[in-house]
Amino acid sequence: MSEDVEFIICNNCETPCYSFELDRKGNVATAYCALCGADEAKDFRLPEAEDVEDQG
Repeated sequence: MSEDVEFIICNNCETPCYSFELDRKGNVATAYCALCGADEAKDFRLPEAEDVEDQG
């Protein structure tokens, strides 16, 4: 993914999350889901093409 990431997806509740930081490799370093409270990087994933289209 070469473009800027606007949101990530919580794996627990499938909610787009906007409070996050990526590391230099583009992986989720820190994140927080306001809906379910998930706050570990492993609980999140980068959006795929269909996730971005759903938000647009």
